[in-house]
Amino acid sequence: MVVHILAGRTSRAERARRRARIVLDDAALSEKTQRRYYLALRKLLPYMEACPNKAELDNWMCRWVRKMWRSGEPLLTVGDGLSALHFHQPWTRRIIPHSWKLFNVWRRIEIPSRAPPLTLRLVRSLAAYELSCGNLEMCCILLLSFHCLPRTGEALNLTTADFILGPTSGLVSLKETKSGKRNQANEVVSITDVAVLDSIRALLDFRKSANLQALPLWSSSGTKFRQRFRKLCKYFALDEFNFRPYSLRRGGATHVFQVTQSMEAALLCGRWESSKVARIYISDGLSFLPSLKMSDKTLAMLERHFLFDQQMG
Repeated sequence: MVVHILAGRTSRAERARRRARIVLDDAALSEKTQRRYYLALRKLLPYMEACPNKAELDNWMCRWVRKMWRSGEPLLTVGDGLSALHFHQPWTRRIIPHSWKLFNVWRRIEIPSRAPPLTLRLVRSLAAYELSCGNLEMCCILLLSFHCLPRTGEALNLTTADFILGPTSGLVSLKETKSGKRNQANEVVSITDVAVLDSIRALLDFRKSANLQALPLWSSSGTKFRQRFRKLCKYFALDEFNFRPYSLRRGGATHVFQVTQSMEAALLCGRWESSKVARIYISDGLSFLPSLKMSDKTLAMLERHFLFDQQMG
């Protein structure tokens, strides 16, 4: 269930009507988080049911964490399981300290698999190739995601109504974002790159001429986008780097820092509320760049699309 931010200044009857479809308890979590919590709880529940009493809960949760460790489960499953337990059973807070200690030990000794950052040259070339194939939607998503740093879901949910474009700059409104939900406000990001402006304007003009303004910027599913992204990386012989759609956001943030030499600028562009998180992401991204050695096939592909890339700005 998608929960939209409700306006407070309405009549009593209007507020009651808008609230009718919203379960207040469920509104605390996004639909994606609810699914993750449910899947993790399915694995944790047998251990909780086997627990004889409240005093033994921490021991049984530790058994579950150790089981997840031995069976090769990702750390995310454990974090989701313990968090879901607290969400649905608030009385469990502060009574499973050793379980969380094991979680923190796990997190310290196992490096997370973060999406490596894409570079401006790569993104421009990938977008140029997509444009040459007539895939204007994919071209727009690639350029916009790198320049404006939306999360993948935020980019795919954009519609033509979310853009205001001028001759040399533009604005894009991001709705239902993580920080926007916390602050009960939509977020707006500026577009200053000519290539991004031109590609978005071309897509919006096409949609207007075909009377398809209500269609999302990406008209297919998120799964189709990820499949297309994987095929694109494979075509450019980039498989070994394990780029993912989130690599666009991470690469964009890393590029902002390289250009401005300002962590604050990157933090603002990425809309991170925690400077600590932004520093980890950007520092990790910078450390990856020296190992980004292109194969001969990739270099040939980049060279093939160089002139077209130059035409994009």
